[in-house]
Amino acid sequence: MRLRLPSSVPSRQSPQSLCRRCVLVVAWLLVPPLQVSAEAAPTWRFDGADGISRLGELTRFDAAEIAFSSADGEVALAAANVRIVEPVEKPPVAAARVRLWLSDGSLLAGDAVETRGRDLVLEGQGFSIAVPQQVVVKTAWDLAGDGVDPLDAAAAPDWQSAVPPEVESDLIVIRKAAEPEPVYQAVPCAILSIDAEHVTVALDDDRIPVKRERVAGLVWLRADNEAQPAGPVIDFIGGRLFATEVRYLAEPGDFQVNTAWSSDLAIPVASVRRIDLAAGRTVSLVALPREETGVEPFFAGLAELEELADAFQPRFVTAEQAASLSEGGPLILVAPRTVIRWKLPAGVQRLRMQADVERPQAGGGDLVVIVDGRELLRRGIPVEAGKADRIDVDVAGGRRLELVVDFPADAADGQSGLGRLRLLDPRLEK
Repeated sequence: MRLRLPSSVPSRQSPQSLCRRCVLVVAWLLVPPLQVSAEAAPTWRFDGADGISRLGELTRFDAAEIAFSSADGEVALAAANVRIVEPVEKPPVAAARVRLWLSDGSLLAGDAVETRGRDLVLEGQGFSIAVPQQVVVKTAWDLAGDGVDPLDAAAAPDWQSAVPPEVESDLIVIRKAAEPEPVYQAVPCAILSIDAEHVTVALDDDRIPVKRERVAGLVWLRADNEAQPAGPVIDFIGGRLFATEVRYLAEPGDFQVNTAWSSDLAIPVASVRRIDLAAGRTVSLVALPREETGVEPFFAGLAELEELADAFQPRFVTAEQAASLSEGGPLILVAPRTVIRWKLPAGVQRLRMQADVERPQAGGGDLVVIVDGRELLRRGIPVEAGKADRIDVDVAGGRRLELVVDFPADAADGQSGLGRLRLLDPRLEK
């Protein structure tokens, strides 16, 4: 805004009028200008492979380098040395009415989905994603009607139990009853199209439109695929994407995402909750084949009884099993005194996990990490409920890894740890 003063005063103005105008002008000049502050840029957290977390404003993100500005100026990190990038204040996730499971492991959740040409287009809050039909494995609607938390995008549909073990065609799953409990019927067919009102299928050479409110979900006949992330994994308000490459464009404020099925996805930066850069270079200890497992329980003789020996063996819980048990991810349950040995894959750099006790009242134990016969860490895991220890060990160059869970060294006289440790999301990172 500019203040423009007249170059001359018209002769018809009186001295009193001129004086009043001068007073107004002086008063306007004395008023401080209106301060219009721009919205503060979001702060992001950058977790490095060195175990250090840094905070700053994201400025650059590509396959080679990640940069951010902080109080110390711009900091640039090699992408290979960054594990997690996430906003400090995460956008809330809205309840989703429809979910899509994809063949590459991605999971999408939104408000509505319909067929457009060869794509299924998912509409959500602030985003629209076109997915080729041939990569969609399963669709579910209105899981909240089955007692599932509407904010849990990864929740498995109850009607999955109605799907036969061997799927020989597409299936449409009909919700036949809701009370006193849901009843479903899986009908073999060929899925043709989806719109807001109907799912159209081909059955016995007939095209049959089925009202959408009757459909609990769809299953497409697809080849079995053990989906493993090959690159970054992006959690956003519309689900989880298994990406092959991610780039940040400050203008227009999007993450440009490549996946196995798309090379032009644009995810608004404000909708991103977490980017796991280490996912594609991570090996879970739960899935890694074990070379040897040995158990010597407190009552050693009991381990020789066939019917009791299994009770002392470590339990390996996959991510899928953990979800059904309301656990927080893949884990290993280990009782003292146990030794587990793995051969380390080539190129791994660090061992990471969190460790706590399964039942604090039963006591805990000591966790020991040994690489090639050399003890790198020994730590007593606290028995306080809800408290977990973060384990981060450099295993670069090692050939064999041993995890030992032993009785607590600081146990009081006459007491031994009889409980189990929970090793949460134990993984090796390259």
